[in-house]
Amino acid sequence: MTSKTTLPLYLTATATSLFGNSAIAIVLPWLVLERTGDPAMAGTVAAASALPGAIAAFAGGHLIDKVGRRRMSVLSDIGSAIAVAALAIVDAAVGLNVGWFIALGVLGALFDVPGMTARETLLANVSESSGVALDKVASLRGMLFGLSFLAGPALAGWLLALLPAITVVWLTAACSALAALAIGLMPLLPSTAAATDDNSPLAGFSHIWRSRPLLTLLVVSLGSMLLVAPLLSIVLPAHFVTLAAPGLLGLSLSAYAVGTMTGSGIYGWAFRGRRWAAWVVANLLYVVSAVLIATLDGFWLVAAGMAAAGLGSGLLQPISTVVLTEQVPDALRGRVFGAYAALAMVVSPLGLGLMALVLSGADLRTGAWILAAGWLLVGVYALIAPGLKGFIEPRAEGVHAEHRPVG
Repeated sequence: MTSKTTLPLYLTATATSLFGNSAIAIVLPWLVLERTGDPAMAGTVAAASALPGAIAAFAGGHLIDKVGRRRMSVLSDIGSAIAVAALAIVDAAVGLNVGWFIALGVLGALFDVPGMTARETLLANVSESSGVALDKVASLRGMLFGLSFLAGPALAGWLLALLPAITVVWLTAACSALAALAIGLMPLLPSTAAATDDNSPLAGFSHIWRSRPLLTLLVVSLGSMLLVAPLLSIVLPAHFVTLAAPGLLGLSLSAYAVGTMTGSGIYGWAFRGRRWAAWVVANLLYVVSAVLIATLDGFWLVAAGMAAAGLGSGLLQPISTVVLTEQVPDALRGRVFGAYAALAMVVSPLGLGLMALVLSGADLRTGAWILAAGWLLVGVYALIAPGLKGFIEPRAEGVHAEHRPVG
């Protein structure tokens, strides 16, 4: 018997957790600057949490399969709430300094990524328990990601303008606590899936390596991450600095976020049962967007490129999540999702480093065209890779027959 409250509670947990993550990404650097006055230190604090986050993604995937995905989601959100609230507690008790910022930033990263992975692995359970198609649940989740990218930082900045930074810290901690409560209360059907005999933490990597379509999907995903990071963090900011128009940078990022929301919505309602068609359209949109952005011609062409990239991202995100959910054995799902997340966290800094290397010997326009060439390679590979079309197309039976205990 399905429950009408399962999906709303899941989406509430997703939304509040995403807002909390968006807010702390704004509030933490603000606090560092307030307390230290050193802009470089804000970057140091952010960089310090990157490696622990990747390790946490890998270890978290193993724990999701071992202790249960619902339990892991709740524990991770409680841990995130404690890590964020500790900023306010330490500030009141002894005062925040660089050491505390790094320590608590690392602690937060150790909880955030496993929590996101656990909620992702709950997708099939939510679909089964709510009676809502898996593709539609993934579409709604993707729309929330786009909304958080658009509204989260803006709302956090608005709160910082109205309230003391420490008050905003408490509100951010409350978001994680609310996410934990929503997942804890969410009705889920009992599970009948059998556990796997392979309890190795490396089972996720091994399963990906043995499956050519999974490996292909991973290559496409990592290739996209490798290109997106330098686009958002280096090429676009540098372009709009040259134009002396920081406001237009914000508008171009907003175009990407709106495109992501729109793409996810279109996937849920217009591409039902036609995942390969959505996959083809998404990869073509990525190539078109890369060419438009690579022109670095003022604002409108670049913004159009960002909107097209957002549409492509909005289509691809739910496809990847649903395909992994359907094709990976339930008892290994946490470790496979965790492996994907861990590798993505390693690839993004690599992309930034490679672009910095390119720009040390070439101008920004050259760097932008190199990214466009990269998108073309990834897009072509995503469309012609053997076996991928059959892997992406929906199964006739879906995933509802087998679920691991959700904890």
